[in-house]
Amino acid sequence: MNCMPFSAVTEQDIVTLEQQLGARLPDDYRQFLLQTNGVDILDQTFFVKDLDQEVMLHVLFGLTNPTSRGLTMAYWLKEYGDEIDPYTLIIGKDAGGRFLLYTVAGEDTAGIYYWDHNDSFPQSKDGEGNTYFVADTFTEFCDSLRDYTPVRWSS
Repeated sequence: MNCMPFSAVTEQDIVTLEQQLGARLPDDYRQFLLQTNGVDILDQTFFVKDLDQEVMLHVLFGLTNPTSRGLTMAYWLKEYGDEIDPYTLIIGKDAGGRFLLYTVAGEDTAGIYYWDHNDSFPQSKDGEGNTYFVADTFTEFCDSLRDYTPVRWSS
């Protein structure tokens, strides 16, 4: 993953988040937070199959950030928490302000999802929903990230 980490957090910070969420975080995501506390993403994309769309990832939120509360999961959960499923965190966003969700519990729903909360894509506007499955685990999601390659137009 091509990124710039924010800082580290403590195990107690993670435990506090888990208590608020009511579920234990998957080990791979816990390790990511302990090591980075969120990251600015540098020119990385992921593919959303149901949209047939490559998406430019902008940031993965942390637990704390001294420069901007808008870079923390708590800020976005306060804004949108009543619109998402239980045991779900808002863990990041794309360059267009759409969110990446991580549902950490639930047999049929656990995984990483792309949430087009402002219905930017035509598929979101047609009444079928605006949340799209991306990966089963955080590791799988990270492994799916690709370097952004700008389109070169020939003259």
